[in-house]
Amino acid sequence: MKSSPWRPGAEKGRATPAGFYDALIGGEWNLPADRELAEKALKVIPTIKHGAITSRAFLRRAVHHFAQEGYDQFLDLGSGIPATGNVHEIAQINRPGARVVYVDNHAVAVMTGQQILRDNPDAVSILGDARNPEAVLGDEELNKTIDLDRPVVLLAVALLHYLTDEDHPYEVMAQLRDRLAPGSVLVLTHGASESYAPSQAQQVQAAFAASEASKPVTRNYDEVLRFFGDFEMIDPGLVWLPQWRPSPDDPQWFVSDPVRSGALAGAALKR
Repeated sequence: MKSSPWRPGAEKGRATPAGFYDALIGGEWNLPADRELAEKALKVIPTIKHGAITSRAFLRRAVHHFAQEGYDQFLDLGSGIPATGNVHEIAQINRPGARVVYVDNHAVAVMTGQQILRDNPDAVSILGDARNPEAVLGDEELNKTIDLDRPVVLLAVALLHYLTDEDHPYEVMAQLRDRLAPGSVLVLTHGASESYAPSQAQQVQAAFAASEASKPVTRNYDEVLRFFGDFEMIDPGLVWLPQWRPSPDDPQWFVSDPVRSGALAGAALKR
């Protein structure tokens, strides 16, 4: 295993959502605390690892689709630690010259992204917190890389379920939607309460609380749909992860029972 770069809290062995997700999908940039948290979550919800990998497959499909549609600007909010099939790789293969900004509030994710992108003039990785959209969208490096007055694909994949009601997630998303230019697309996924028994959600939240990591929250279909505001849903609408423009090359774990994927996914257009 590669040695993980330093991040705030790492010296205390503190788990983070980015490290937890990386541990789930078998990445190399996580701490023992991240792996311990992943193991606890897997004991409660054995399908959560496959759900994380299925979420990553959805992200790849979405980026591929919108790059093929002609979009050349991608803003990945809460990007986490880069893994195989990064946004910039897929976007730039399908749309040469596409520009990509990764944003995360954990230094390890940003530092890893910067290492990967050091020879890529059209993609950057910056430190920012989704709970402060004004600061994120006002970032100098972001605005040098993408033009917010032109259509952007805003990716909020596996992000919003880490924003509790106290973080005012709907207000956060409203600010982000308002700043996007007409023609922009919002792509998001969210852990769904329909997938889990209340006791499962409570046990996972307790494990996160014990590790001092941000606790995930689940929301139901209508609550997730609300994040799109007045944007126009793009076919097939808000559906379970494996149901959004499925590919035979993607994991097939949840095809027969998509609710078990654990998350809803969708994309919507700003007119």
